Amino acid sequence: MDSVGDRLRQARVARGLTQAQLARGVATKGLISQIECNRTSPSLPRLRLLADRLGLPVSYFLEEAPADEQSYLPKAADLAIRAGEPERAIALVDEAERLSGAEMGAIRRADLRRLRGMALAAFGRKSDAMAALQEAAALAPADEPNLNAAISVEIGKIHGEQERFNASIEANLRALHWLELARHPDLDLQARVLTNVATDYYMLGEVNQARRYYEQALAVATDAESLVRMANAHMALGVTARAAGDYAGAVNHCEAALAIHQRLGQHRLANQILNNLGDVFFAQENVGEARALQGRCLDRGRELRDNVAVAAALCELARYALHDGAIEEAIRLAREGAAAAEADGHHVGVAECLSLEAVAHQRRGDIEDSDACFRRSLELLANLDARGKLAKVAATYSDVLSERGQAERALKLMRMAFTGDFDRLHDVVSAT
Repeated sequence: MDSVGDRLRQARVARGLTQAQLARGVATKGLISQIECNRTSPSLPRLRLLADRLGLPVSYFLEEAPADEQSYLPKAADLAIRAGEPERAIALVDEAERLSGAEMGAIRRADLRRLRGMALAAFGRKSDAMAALQEAAALAPADEPNLNAAISVEIGKIHGEQERFNASIEANLRALHWLELARHPDLDLQARVLTNVATDYYMLGEVNQARRYYEQALAVATDAESLVRMANAHMALGVTARAAGDYAGAVNHCEAALAIHQRLGQHRLANQILNNLGDVFFAQENVGEARALQGRCLDRGRELRDNVAVAAALCELARYALHDGAIEEAIRLAREGAAAAEADGHHVGVAECLSLEAVAHQRRGDIEDSDACFRRSLELLANLDARGKLAKVAATYSDVLSERGQAERALKLMRMAFTGDFDRLHDVVSAT
């Protein structure tokens, strides 16, 4: 019988696929080349996904039937989720559940529920995903802390994606508690959880708390030798350092993250770092360098069809246009940014673009349009309970109202921004 590598190459060529096309999301082109040259062998979970893509059973590539399909199918489902193929992941979970039958134990049942929840979430079926994950949490034995932590972090992820940041913090702190109970905690998972908690605190405007958790995440990721987690922590520390006015620290962290992501070929994440670096240079009043970096982000975001990256770059370019007094350009860019953010359901991004458009309308003398944009921005952020961003927009609107001579309303908004108490926000914003 031909080797696994020989059969893989023959099947790939017969279907007209390149090595890169076969590898997408499951492996690297280099690994496929290594397998086809018989220099290495794929794991069973990875081979299963490659076989699925070629429309062949995994047994086609093996002299003997794979042993213990029940153990490798969940791993194949996890790989499918990471490869952006949730439908295939659900099919693999279904197959694993059928093979396990009535004798399936609580641990396996809980883990398969977790994987189903992750796949459903990737489909965008958030409520179904949450139901599956909550079922997984109910099934998971208390003496399996790493599994319980893995379930809790997925619950937190869904809350975070729906911009319910307090609920996300609660779920991720529960995951941290489970990891503290583990004799051998999953350090990669721990770094992920710490990063998630920090991000939620940052979105709520608690920058110092966020920075502490990001620093913990970097330390754990370093211990785990997880380059992806290290890069994520460096990138986030760059953002928080910039927010704290530590521009040198921001540049150092962003450059460290950029180097790792470029090494790993993580182009979307590298693009986010360029966006952060642009913000740092703008804060240092190096507008030319900032604009060049954001231009690169915009071009790359469009190439990758990454609406969040496109929105972020357009928002910053609108800010730079305002800085230069190019009012019409600022309005155009802010509107394009809001549309890109809206297309991805990124409501915080929509609110930030609206705030910039509001300032541009004010400078053009369009008071009603300015007020309408500020109102919508503040309403979006209030509904999300994104208090950090809310305070920032409220402070900006306060400055605008002060310029108009509306001192009383300006003072009320500034107090809200300072105290974080927005209970009377609607009354102040809707007043004429």
